[in-house]
Amino acid sequence: MAASPEFPLFREALGRHLASLQGLTGVQAFLREGAGLWQEAARFGNVDETRMMPALDAYDPEGGGAVEAVAGAKNGWNAHYMLGGAGLDLVLMLRFDGVAPSDLQVQLSAVEARVGWLMVAALSDRSAEMGAVAIGTEVGAQILLDAARARTRRLLADQWVARLEKALTPDLIAVTWLKGDTPKLVALSGGGVVERNSEARSQIEALADHAVRARAPQIIEVSGADRDSDLPDLTEDQLPDPKTQNLLEDMMARIRTLGGQRGLSLPVYRGDDPKAVVVCIWSEGSFAGEVHPESADLLAQVLSESLTIQTRAFPSIWRRLGNWAWAIIRGIFGPTAWRLKLFVVVLVAVIIGLAMWPSQFQPSFSARIEAQDRRVVSAPYDGFLAQAPFQLGDSIAPGEIIVALEDTDLVLQIAEVQSELAGIETEVQAARAQRDSARVQSLEAQGRQIEVRLSLFERQLDLARFEAETAAVVVGGDAWRRVGGRVRLGEPLLELAAPDAFRVLVFIDEDWVADLAPQASGALLLTAHPGSPIEVTLTNITSDPQVRDGVNTFTAWMDIEATPEVVLLDGMRGVVRIDGEATSMLGAYTRGALRWVRRTIWRWS
Repeated sequence: MAASPEFPLFREALGRHLASLQGLTGVQAFLREGAGLWQEAARFGNVDETRMMPALDAYDPEGGGAVEAVAGAKNGWNAHYMLGGAGLDLVLMLRFDGVAPSDLQVQLSAVEARVGWLMVAALSDRSAEMGAVAIGTEVGAQILLDAARARTRRLLADQWVARLEKALTPDLIAVTWLKGDTPKLVALSGGGVVERNSEARSQIEALADHAVRARAPQIIEVSGADRDSDLPDLTEDQLPDPKTQNLLEDMMARIRTLGGQRGLSLPVYRGDDPKAVVVCIWSEGSFAGEVHPESADLLAQVLSESLTIQTRAFPSIWRRLGNWAWAIIRGIFGPTAWRLKLFVVVLVAVIIGLAMWPSQFQPSFSARIEAQDRRVVSAPYDGFLAQAPFQLGDSIAPGEIIVALEDTDLVLQIAEVQSELAGIETEVQAARAQRDSARVQSLEAQGRQIEVRLSLFERQLDLARFEAETAAVVVGGDAWRRVGGRVRLGEPLLELAAPDAFRVLVFIDEDWVADLAPQASGALLLTAHPGSPIEVTLTNITSDPQVRDGVNTFTAWMDIEATPEVVLLDGMRGVVRIDGEATSMLGAYTRGALRWVRRTIWRWS
């Protein structure tokens, strides 16, 4: 074992307490006083030299312990344990081989249970003046071991009182706890009751406050009544500082009030902050031995270590939550099943990214171009179709003939009727010459009937040729296929629409009807023009349900915002995408699944 000869008790305790650990093949211990340099106190077995400096550089008095697997070694482990207090820090570097993970925790718990003995041995090596006070290895070890069983700080204070009563035999011992910067009495020797308001309590808390302000143990020896007569003749330069002298006199007066002749105030630190103060009072003739400053420092350090052990054994709820969170993080990012953990981490990162990525609901539906202004060209009378030059999709200019019926029979019938009307007029003139009034009236009535027939034939002749008044597009009918055939009165021949008056007929899924606001904007992409989206606006959703591809849909109309650059034809099909409410990318892709889950839960509830 190569180590410094300055810590013989520590080396002996290290070999005695750790030699029985299963699988321990190497241990290396380092000690440091205050802010000094680390010193190797003991070493045996095989140790990893490369882990020494990183562990010492990362020293944290609250760090506790850590363990990691040895690369390339089956059931090989490197571990370290850190323990620190006021004045002395300890770091243990451990190597285990052949220890299963299930047994490793037992061995590490054994190390943590015995580290108190090691710290007491180190403190024993550090101070040579402990004989005057019964605070040797046995008492210090009992204080440290009891600390691990104190569930609360009140129980820890009672333990201090019990152990120090046996070691120091004071007439009064009290433990005050600091709340903020103010000491509060929590425990008294002999099982005394801590009164809320009393003169003794005020004096004890005042003594504790003096020790906190001095940031060092205070050993007070109360002089006799005539203190000034005992002082030698001193010059002005040799006189004590008035402020210090007044503070000392105040502490002595408080000890007298408590009925004592000697007093000891020990501030107990955790890290750099004082957490408690132990006050001991001895009456005249009851104190055996002397209290040295080194012994008081050692006692304060032991109490500080016990406070650290109690805090680690029974941490606060916040520290427990922190340890739980750290265990989860270590479980997630540890080396076990790293591929699965990496996949889960990436998946969670993707989900979080999608949840924070702003998006918008943009459902898409089937759509169709519909002509807005439709006109039907019908047969004006029974006859034969003579002309129909335009087919579906053809554009018609104003004045062009759309359809024409055969009018030869009409022309002959008009000529025949006109001839009959001329004969009637001749007969009317002859009857008037003969002054035959009855004959005249009869002929005039026949003439009016013939005129009506003539007007009918002339009207039919006018309707035989249907000309376009405005530009139009053929969107229906089959007149061009029936040229030369017979048509009946009122039979539709062609369907026309204005070339620039189109609307979009959309079939909206029932699942989206309630989520689309009026005047919602969207974009139409026609199958015929896949590279030219058309801006559209939702006008209204009708109450006309239709089942399309097994889905209940409602028809809706959308207006085209501006005249598109592409040619639109009635009946063109495509897909329209409508802008909905704002959401995240995750919400946009999981909307359907979430709505299904909510409906299912409601159905089962």
